[in-house]
Amino acid sequence: MVKILNIFGDQYSGQAGKAGVFAKWKGRQYRRKYVIPANPKTTMQMRVRGFFKAAVILWHGWSSLQRLVFSYLATGLVMSGFNLLVRRYQKAATTGAALPLAPLQGIKQICSDSEAGTASPITATNPFPLDPHPVQLKTLTYTPGGTDTDEMLAYIDLEMGDVRIPTRILGTLGEIETPVTPLATGDKLLISYTSGGRTIEREELATAEVYDGNGGYCFPVKDYRTAYYPIDLESVVVEIMDAAASPATYEILESLEILCCAYTVADSVVTPTPKIYFDKTPPTAPESKVDYTQYTQIADAKLEVTKVDTSFITWRRYSDPIGQVLIAQTIEDQMYDWKLSAPEYLDVIRAAQSALLSTQHELVTMPSAS
Repeated sequence: MVKILNIFGDQYSGQAGKAGVFAKWKGRQYRRKYVIPANPKTTMQMRVRGFFKAAVILWHGWSSLQRLVFSYLATGLVMSGFNLLVRRYQKAATTGAALPLAPLQGIKQICSDSEAGTASPITATNPFPLDPHPVQLKTLTYTPGGTDTDEMLAYIDLEMGDVRIPTRILGTLGEIETPVTPLATGDKLLISYTSGGRTIEREELATAEVYDGNGGYCFPVKDYRTAYYPIDLESVVVEIMDAAASPATYEILESLEILCCAYTVADSVVTPTPKIYFDKTPPTAPESKVDYTQYTQIADAKLEVTKVDTSFITWRRYSDPIGQVLIAQTIEDQMYDWKLSAPEYLDVIRAAQSALLSTQHELVTMPSAS
């Protein structure tokens, strides 16, 4: 039945007998011929449907940032970011071209200056508060002192699920030298955590790799990223799975959660509240400490990214109260021009940036205009 949407009778929706079908798409009304859809299920038809299903699965596996960058790219095309991904995927799959890759994503921290910070982590109970300044991502390290001898085997920056392995791990118990049972093929590095209401059990970060010509295996010094983020504080467990044991055994590693960019707001005053949480063995000796870089944040700085030598915007976002800007960009559409601006500060401009450089975690210092 046709539905008249206003008293003038000039907008319709649905089937009008056998005369046609009325609909709207992206604000545009159209009418098409009424037909009974054919479904011959040819080989090519089923193949294309398979590509469509794969594109949908790919889209739903992406973060909101990765989806958002496709929305920017779809601007002016009268389609959604999802439609654009499906179109690109179908075209690539049917022609044998490279399929779309997951957009790269990262965090920019915007500041007017920065300095080294040091804190003793035994000033309070676990979790331990740090100085009231934002902490630069990937800078915090732990040094055990006195009777605290446990090496930190994994650092987790919670904002984007970055897992840092600071030293090569050789044994199934997390040894960094002379292991009781050396790592072997099939051994895995796993992480469990909660994020946005999800509970993730033993997500695989890595499989043990060969590191020398004598058949030795290890988890190398490397950065990994979890499937979901941000990660909830006090929720992380990092383990090694010994695949050779029957049944497989799991050893919990010493790991440190780092909340770099938390803050509170009271009476319009923003107070950074960075914290660290020891997942297995909190320190007790006063000589134990953490070192990191802290910075003076710039809020409401505008980050704008365009396709190189054009005015086509692929990303625009403002820094939050502690100077943090999230960003994502596609590899297929690189290169990019990159501009950061804020009142009372000189612009920071970069030309012909790759997707990797555009999205890498970094601290960006803006010079004062005065």
